[in-house]
Amino acid sequence: MSNSKNLKRFLMIVFKKNKFILIIAFSILMVSSILNLSMPQIVRLILDNAIVNKEVDFLLELIFLYSVVLIISVLLRAVLEYIYSKLRRRLSIQLKLKLLRHISKLSGNYYSNIKTGNLLSILESDVYIVESFGAEIIFSLVIDAITAFTSLFLLINMQLDLLAIVIVLQIIIAITQSKFTKIIATRTRELRELSGRLSNIVQEYVSNLMNVVISKSSLNFFTRYIKGQRKLSSKWINSEVVMSTNIAISSILSSLITILIYGLGGLKIIKGDMSIGELIAFQQYTGMLIGPSIRIIKSNTKLQQSLVSINRIFTILDEPVIIKQDNKGKPFERHLPKDIIFDKVSFSYDKDKIINNMSMVLKEGSITAIVGSSGCGKSTLINLLFRLWDIDEGQIIIGSTSIKDYKLKDLRKNISIVTQDLLLLDNTILNNLTLGNKNINKDYIEDVCIGVGLLDFINELQDKFNTIVGEKGVKLSGGQKQRIAIARALISNSSILVFDEATSALDNISQRNILQNISKFLNNKTVIVIAHRLSTIKNADRIYVMDKGRVVEYGSHNELLSNKSIYYNMVNEKDTKSICI
Repeated sequence: MSNSKNLKRFLMIVFKKNKFILIIAFSILMVSSILNLSMPQIVRLILDNAIVNKEVDFLLELIFLYSVVLIISVLLRAVLEYIYSKLRRRLSIQLKLKLLRHISKLSGNYYSNIKTGNLLSILESDVYIVESFGAEIIFSLVIDAITAFTSLFLLINMQLDLLAIVIVLQIIIAITQSKFTKIIATRTRELRELSGRLSNIVQEYVSNLMNVVISKSSLNFFTRYIKGQRKLSSKWINSEVVMSTNIAISSILSSLITILIYGLGGLKIIKGDMSIGELIAFQQYTGMLIGPSIRIIKSNTKLQQSLVSINRIFTILDEPVIIKQDNKGKPFERHLPKDIIFDKVSFSYDKDKIINNMSMVLKEGSITAIVGSSGCGKSTLINLLFRLWDIDEGQIIIGSTSIKDYKLKDLRKNISIVTQDLLLLDNTILNNLTLGNKNINKDYIEDVCIGVGLLDFINELQDKFNTIVGEKGVKLSGGQKQRIAIARALISNSSILVFDEATSALDNISQRNILQNISKFLNNKTVIVIAHRLSTIKNADRIYVMDKGRVVEYGSHNELLSNKSIYYNMVNEKDTKSICI
């Protein structure tokens, strides 16, 4: 999409949510501009009328008027700075929320390929760059244009020949700025891309710090980071040199304009073609013409820098929402029967089919286990059930309704998944169990914690449920993390529970105890278990065996053993590390 279209879309976001505050800011800017334009005229009256005619009372009135105008202008500027600051914060929050909400609607394909460092760079650096653009520059450009044209009109009526020289130099400044703008825009785009890549490296290092130390891979990270940082530093220096050169040339030309005004204006005063008051007023109006004109020209540089960030923001917002977010869909009615049916389901991530014309029924109120070799599609089934991806063929039905016909938010709210890749917040144990839901009964929470063997451990802690677990639960053991994750799934009281290697960090005895103790929380729920350990699944009501995306056999543990087929071979496989049951 073109820069102009993205800019228009960005401005729509700015104006849509902030109309009232923007109207106030624009009104204050207009008043401030009028006051500033009146000040040179007051100076001219002081010099050419009050002082020349020796009118003391008139002089005092003009000085008082000038002082009042000056004070009001300063106060208005202070109010504007407050409004700008508030507007920047609001815009920053609005943009980040818009980005985060959109990301939450994207498919598993996006999550699989996302570069988190680049995403964080957009959420922080790019949003920071555009927030000031949206808050200040838009209206400032309008006021600068009004001020410049008004000053130009007044200057034409004062000294047209002197103005012609000023305009020639102003054109030279404009051409110079235009050349530098293109260079700066290119350099800014390169810097943003490099910063994103460096953020990826830092994010990858910090988020896996303990594993980095254990695997002795720090040197690899440092080498990549230092190499990238050197390249970034070199480009930063080059970019700053270009900007400094741009500012220096502009300052020289601006100073040259001032010298010419006083020099040629002085000759006009000597010849009687101009008064001192008119010269001072002319110089001030010239500043009001040049200053806003330079800001308008420089705003193009700021615009180009901001456009880079605006485009990066819209690369995320333009990511298509493949999984339809139909909020008018059917609600998930918990009191109705909720058998899960996979009916001739086929699915592929790219071209190769992961699930191939597969059918199975997962009964409500029962435990269904899914086993098979690594890569056979077990976890993919759960991703499809949760609608991180949509299936290519067939249908998935819960109750009597296709999952595509449910409200997506409602569907996902009623599915709890516990995996090896656990999400633990750098927060209290209680908030990790309830995810901030304060309506959950404390006795029920403790009852669940007893079931998963967690309560005794919590009560031994100094702050008990208010103990902070650290980032990613670093203060807990692997088993304790999994117990919290299992307890959280039970506390959420979802209709469908999925345990995908949920007890891998527990020993066989602990695992067996948990499965026995949580049985009372599983009534009327559809429970799906994916696990390596036989002890986890042998008591399941039904076991499905998968191979190459198909169900090759199913039944109870004893039934499958009596078949003496694939499951039987899995159970009797000596090299248990190579099987996935």
